[in-house]
Amino acid sequence: MNDTISYYNQNAEEYFDKTVNVSMYDLYDEFEAYLKPGDKILDLGCGSGRDSRYFLSRGYEVVPVDGSRELCLLAGNYIGMDVRNITYEELDYNNEFDAVWACASLLHVDSDKLFDVFSRIKKSLKDKGVIYASWKYGHKERIDNGKLYFDLNEKSLVELFDSFSFSIEKMWISEDNLFRAEQWINVIGKM
Repeated sequence: MNDTISYYNQNAEEYFDKTVNVSMYDLYDEFEAYLKPGDKILDLGCGSGRDSRYFLSRGYEVVPVDGSRELCLLAGNYIGMDVRNITYEELDYNNEFDAVWACASLLHVDSDKLFDVFSRIKKSLKDKGVIYASWKYGHKERIDNGKLYFDLNEKSLVELFDSFSFSIEKMWISEDNLFRAEQWINVIGKM
């Protein structure tokens, strides 16, 4: 994970510019169907701050966090609030959020740390809390362009969510919003 964070620190401006204006409205619509006005959302791995900014504009309370110090600074400037610089392994919230938004972020968690991170996510959620998460579609752990990826498919995703007693409300495959030749697996789960 440290090499991945180093990559994002070194390439923060390029990543920000590439992702900040990507349309995610189809995913927002799916997620918001499970939210109530004013819900508190943890934007886990907020990157450019694009999603936090959208959720704030919709009246939700948002806590953005990211492991990259440089992305935290750029995102904070973009959304006009502090972004907490912590890694997924440092999540320390307890029964605080109505929902977790983990868009293209948990895919950077080592396979051997994913269960610990997921237990921290579950602990951060209130009863009946909701999580949206996405991974690149597949079933392997790999290094690509200096970043660790742990890809999931339907079977591995169901196993992960079952392990933490999350009911899967919806699971679907989507195309890449940056028009790369890859697919994503998306899931909405509920406690």
